[in-house]
Amino acid sequence: QANPLQPRGIINPESLQELVDSIREQGILEPLVIARTPAGYQIIAGERRWRAARILGLEKVPVTIKETTPQGMLEMSIVENVQREDLNPIERALAYKKLIDEFGLGTNEVARKVGKSAPTVSNTMRLLSLPDAIKDALVAGVITEGHVRPLISLGESKLMLELFKKILRENSTVRQTEDMARQVKGEVQKKEPYRVTRDRLYIPELDDMARSIEVMHGFNKVTIYQTGSQAKIVMVAKGDAELTAAKIKEIYKILTGSDASEEITTVSDVTAGLENQSESEVKTTVG
Repeated sequence: QANPLQPRGIINPESLQELVDSIREQGILEPLVIARTPAGYQIIAGERRWRAARILGLEKVPVTIKETTPQGMLEMSIVENVQREDLNPIERALAYKKLIDEFGLGTNEVARKVGKSAPTVSNTMRLLSLPDAIKDALVAGVITEGHVRPLISLGESKLMLELFKKILRENSTVRQTEDMARQVKGEVQKKEPYRVTRDRLYIPELDDMARSIEVMHGFNKVTIYQTGSQAKIVMVAKGDAELTAAKIKEIYKILTGSDASEEITTVSDVTAGLENQSESEVKTTVG
């Protein structure tokens, strides 16, 4: 069976046909890696080879059986695809996010498991904050990852889409895109270095930071406020008491560098009073 946790969402028909032709001539040179699950044997690595074998009508393929967990299956699938560069940037970002959301790993843990630096993992996950039209173009290969990174720095979807259209229209290089993004940011800051809503300063970079926190740590909404005398971060995590308690512990670990369990005896200590609530709002004030 195919792995339901397979990080690759799209298998290119042309590359699959090339693999079919290769296997027809040379056979399968590298065994598939599979794992035994309650639902049967599932593929960890080698789904393209398996699909090609089915097209050729092969009844048997060489396999290596691994004893692992669902988390281990996902980790191995990601590592195998990343090493082969088989995932597009959005698939990589979604795979990293799945490790964080479903298995509670931190960015540093994900980076260590997939053999990438923590900044690389964080920057890849920031691609998920792009408007859908730009993500689709990136997946289709219309533009490159180098083109979209400067767009993310603009913060606002409207600005991203306007510059995206200009890139396509003018067939801009990555360097030209970086220059144009800097120019757009400069014009915005010149027109509006900051806005004040009551006593709140609005600084574009803060929204960019908030979106990064949402993507990297799975919060439903993050807002960063700055006034003349203080800064405030509001993080909203929706869900039952158990889920929101886990988010509170995650914040604690990020801020203190230690496990919340060392200070909090049980989850019930954290969730007291939350049993009948469907949403928790966590506020951190600095200054």
